[in-house]
Formats: sequence, structure tokens, C-alpha cells
Amino acid sequence: MKKFFGLSFIVLFISCSHYLVNNEGFVRPPKNYRFSYQKKSAKLIDNKIIDTTVIYYLSNSNYYRNTDEYKNDDGYIRFYANGKFKMQGLKAEPKIEDVNNVNYGIVGYFKIKGNVIKLQLYTDINAGSDQLEFGIIDDKGDLILLNENPRTDFGLGYSEEMIKEKINEVSVFRQNLNPKIYKKLKMDGMIYTPPNW
Repeated sequence: MKKFFGLSFIVLFISCSHYLVNNEGFVRPPKNYRFSYQKKSAKLIDNKIIDTTVIYYLSNSNYYRNTDEYKNDDGYIRFYANGKFKMQGLKAEPKIEDVNNVNYGIVGYFKIKGNVIKLQLYTDINAGSDQLEFGIIDDKGDLILLNENPRTDFGLGYSEEMIKEKINEVSVFRQNLNPKIYKKLKMDGMIYTPPNW
């Protein structure tokens, strides 16, 4: 009986994991996974709203621990014209070989409506699930993402006005939830490799 329960536990534990980990150690969705944004993702024909020739770089993003010990919690997002993106956290400046490698970072799809951008990324949360992040592209072309999941307050999304209102809110509570500001960063040596997700 102990062997049965032990074997059942192992099978149950293995079957709960729905995500894959690639050779570089990054989470990927299983082969049959369908992003809901996949069919409605952005199809870019120019770089007016989202610039695919740069990365969007986030510097010192750890708002909860604003000390020197926790500085350099950086990251970047690289967008592709076919509606796909990859996002990677960093402890140092981004390296061009990582930016060019489609196997680095977590992946997803994005949609654009006006200046509003909606990201759907695949993570290891709940043994593999997609998460949402919403934001806007500001007048300088930088990306500002809310530091909250739009699903948390039973809303399915935010309009441009609602996103701007949330970004501009000033209160003691909101100061710990500053928006994440990704600034455009041009890197020499960026090449295009088709995304493989």
C-alpha cells in the first residue's frame, strides 16, 4: 500500500507540471498551449508605437526594497513585429547575445489599441499559466506597465484613461506600487531571429 501511495504521489506531482524548461533554463509553454492573445496579437508594419529595433529596459525595478542591497533588479522586453515578445530579468546590464537569443527570457504575445499595450506572458505560476500586464506607451515612446495584474480586482482590463489614472494616483499605499517604466534602449548588434513559441 505504501508503494501505491508513493507511486501515486509521484505521478500526481509530475502531472501537475504543465510547463517546459528549455536548455537555457527558461520556462516555456507546452507544445499544445494556446495563448488567448495569439490570434488577436499585434501585427506591426512600422515602429511608430512599438519599436522592434530596440529593447525596452527597466532599471532598478525593485520598488519594495529601495536600498543599495537590492539595486540592479533590472529587466528588458524585446518585441517582435508578429505580436510576440520576450521578457528577461537581469542583475547587470543587458548583453547583446542574450537579447538576440530567442531561448532566453519568458515569452508571450501582446496586443495594442491606441497607446494601450496588453501583455500575456507564460510563467510557472500554478504549474504553468499565463499572466497579464497592462500599460501604455507614453509620449516619449517609453513603456509604462502597471505593477498589478488586471485580473486581481475582477476586471478584465483597463482603458487608456483608467491606466493613466492608476499611474498618476498618489497615495501612501500606491507609492509601493509604482509603475514599471521601461525606457527604449538601442543596442548595437541586434539581429532578428524568428521567435520559436
